[in-house]
Amino acid sequence: MTGIASSPGVGAGSVFVLHEREVPLGRTGPNAASEASGATSHPRRGAESELERFTIGQRVAATYYRGLVERVKKNVGADEAEIFEGHLEIITGDDIAEAVEAAIFEEDAIAERAVIDFTEQTAKEFEELESEYFQQRAGDIRDIGRRLAEAIYYGSITDPGELPEDSVIVAEELTPSATARLDTERVAAIATEKGGRTSHAAILARSLSIPCVTGISGLIGAVRTGQLVLVDGDRGLVETDVSRERLDEAKEAIAKNREQATSRRSWSKQAVSRFADGAPYEIHANVSGATEAELADGFGAGGVGLFRTEFLFMRYADFPDVDQQAAEYRAVCQTMSPTPVIVRLLDCGADKPLPYANHEPEDNPFLGERGIRFLLARENRLRAQIEAIARVAADGFAIKAMVPMVVSPQEIEAVRALVPPEASGLPVGTMVETPASVLAIDRLAAVSDFVSIGTNDLVQYVLAVDRGNANVASYYQEFHPAVLTSIKRVVEGCHAAGIHVGVCGDMASHPASALSLIALGVDELSASVASIPELKACFATIRKDALEDLAVRLLAAGSADEARSAAEELVPANLAPWVRP
Repeated sequence: MTGIASSPGVGAGSVFVLHEREVPLGRTGPNAASEASGATSHPRRGAESELERFTIGQRVAATYYRGLVERVKKNVGADEAEIFEGHLEIITGDDIAEAVEAAIFEEDAIAERAVIDFTEQTAKEFEELESEYFQQRAGDIRDIGRRLAEAIYYGSITDPGELPEDSVIVAEELTPSATARLDTERVAAIATEKGGRTSHAAILARSLSIPCVTGISGLIGAVRTGQLVLVDGDRGLVETDVSRERLDEAKEAIAKNREQATSRRSWSKQAVSRFADGAPYEIHANVSGATEAELADGFGAGGVGLFRTEFLFMRYADFPDVDQQAAEYRAVCQTMSPTPVIVRLLDCGADKPLPYANHEPEDNPFLGERGIRFLLARENRLRAQIEAIARVAADGFAIKAMVPMVVSPQEIEAVRALVPPEASGLPVGTMVETPASVLAIDRLAAVSDFVSIGTNDLVQYVLAVDRGNANVASYYQEFHPAVLTSIKRVVEGCHAAGIHVGVCGDMASHPASALSLIALGVDELSASVASIPELKACFATIRKDALEDLAVRLLAAGSADEARSAAEELVPANLAPWVRP
């Protein structure tokens, strides 16, 4: 089966089909309305029957949580396991049983609906309490309701944390919340029906050197859990009928690649970031937490150009408090010290919903409440994140805050107003990823300490192409003249204001596009960790003055293909195989 080659390498193993299962919540009998997903609500057959369904689901959920408690105790610690012991108490407690029974007998509700109604009402009551501790438990309550409703409807709970060794994750779409729950050390490869090179599944896969193919039409129906498959992230292929002999050959090649990866990391750690003529450049890494920061340091990254805090938030059952966030940010800064770490403020919504954030349905979420818009509507969440970053800055670490989805200077000023007086020197920067921020770059640069271009969203918004839609993947063109012109305009505006401009999108992770960015005047590249060796090896063969001619050709190109060809001419074809990811 063919799809989009989204993360290089070959992975082989057994399929683990990951379902983000929707639970229909109709209230009554066979004529109840179906959910938007098309699934049919359970037909109510009588109060006693519904109560029995609840009781069975309750037992299934309790068994799941007991296992989860033991696993967390063993792998993480007793303190963390107490969180799930609390969840277990709620699931097996009298309060939920009595409320569900009343809804079933008095309101003709089906069991799933009764559970969700109870947990949602309880969560709202928690949110109205003055205690911040109880306010933050509201997300736990909602998550418990979703898991219990899933157990009632399906008779089981999907747990991506319990993966066999060498699992090939197969999903319609790998959401950020599901990604955050994966034990990535057990993941051999990823394959999805939806998405493209800049989907979150692809970004995660490249960061962790996991082979990945996205946009595979009909994938879910073609495989089953436990089936042996091979994923070729170089060619965008998935072999679904793999013999044991073929699998053994693939695993032998994979083992060799792992040996090369060790050489690649060792070489990259020592390699100096310079062009063939000695001209230096800055190459940083995109990370999602302390584990990836350790990888970035091992590959010789000059800092963290993008700390994606949405992945941090997705590891929690509710918004992490100031202490929890500060500990996470400090761990990354300690690993990378003394190099700088840019923390992107929470960028959730659209294709990155937070399970516990209670996002309102939107007709077009990509143009809705996401990034800084989400945070400004919840100032207490924004204030907590700024305070956590400020604490780490007070410890002497080179940490910076970056504001996502900016369209006006007032948004930057609103963030600055929340910086505590004792941390007034905290650098605050703008992430350029909207046409508005390109057109208003002069005014944004005047109120920013630095700028970083998020090319994934910038390309999407400039070209009006949903980057997660495989049907229009061919229209997503990073070398489109409008995109290159936008980048050049941002560079000129920033340099005129005397501030630093970097790129933290996918364009910074590939030799041809990375060279193009430096040719256009970008000061810093922040790339996926696994791509750093190839970029260093490529740049070491090229004189920087060769990029002057490339810049002229890029800006004069009449098409994306023409611009890409000009950049690819500079990329050497004879790099050592072990250097390539």
